[in-house]
Amino acid sequence: MKKIAIHSPRVSYYTGGAERYILNLTKELIKSRKKIFLITYDAPKKSEWFKEFFRKYNKNIVLLKCTNLDKNFHKYKQATNPKIWDEESRIFSKEAKKFYLNSNICTIVYHYCVDCLNIPKGKKTILHLHGLPDRKRNIENKAIKKPNKIIAVSSYIAKGWKKLHNIRKRISIVHNGIVINKNVKKIAKKQDIIYFGRLIKIKGVNYLIKAIKNVIKNENNLIVKIIGEGPEKKKLEALSKKLKLEKNVLFLGKISDKKLIKEVSLSKIAVFPSYAREGIMTTILEAINEGCAVIASDSCSNREFLINNKNSIIFKPKNVKDLTQKLENLLINIRKRNKLTQQAFQDLKKMSWENQTKKISKIYWN
Repeated sequence: MKKIAIHSPRVSYYTGGAERYILNLTKELIKSRKKIFLITYDAPKKSEWFKEFFRKYNKNIVLLKCTNLDKNFHKYKQATNPKIWDEESRIFSKEAKKFYLNSNICTIVYHYCVDCLNIPKGKKTILHLHGLPDRKRNIENKAIKKPNKIIAVSSYIAKGWKKLHNIRKRISIVHNGIVINKNVKKIAKKQDIIYFGRLIKIKGVNYLIKAIKNVIKNENNLIVKIIGEGPEKKKLEALSKKLKLEKNVLFLGKISDKKLIKEVSLSKIAVFPSYAREGIMTTILEAINEGCAVIASDSCSNREFLINNKNSIIFKPKNVKDLTQKLENLLINIRKRNKLTQQAFQDLKKMSWENQTKKISKIYWN
């Protein structure tokens, strides 16, 4: 059986949607194909996600030492600039290349486009596209031509890359997966609204905060919990203070998975105001999995899974007035929320990691 390497330097320490995707996909692949190896950076401080994964699947993990990454670990961990990711990619790829050339790995799977610039000779390569760049970069234009096969997490992402780099080769579409909650219990929804995810500009959390200012005119006791970290956090906290929402908008920062699941499961509505560059967000799938009614913007890949008034509520991107109206209506309509959550959970089942891994496996091994 052919050996496949999942190449991902950041998965050992970073906690983002792509990293969650990689760990869950690798887990499913290991279950069905034993010749799968996750190649990652032996980071000085590893994430809780990775530690848990390592405890169960350490035989399928290769940790590579990178002294040049160790020297500036904090810089790479906190990076939001693609140029720093590119630098990290080059450093790690040099170490990984030595490993690949001395192993019988046949296929290497990448999850960051620039990694494809350092493919060892004679190796088949597959690239996953998780998001859409905001502009064309020469380094990505060169790298995207290297892989033998490309898989995108949505049609929106595939079309965006094709247009940006004039790609003619076929891009396969396999949406994000989710570990389906098989022990769904009816929990009293004691909390109002939740947002969880990175706090970066394109997530549009500022529009949610502005909408909440309007909503509390009729709902003074409304509580919104914002979970996550990112470069926009201070600006969002300042906006909340400016609008006198300190008692209504609570910033919880980064919390454990166990606590996050509890917070989401107790919430009536999960809001996702992202307006650019996103696939079908794992956070949306996770919210549905825990019984939240979802309100999301009509942008990016959302329409590839979400159906307005059937399994979710869709609002106009960056439109505070529309989001305000949708929030007000759904907060008072328990019957509507229940209907949306029930249908969304049924639709979610087709997105199980078991189903999505079967589709990906056919691409890997054919």
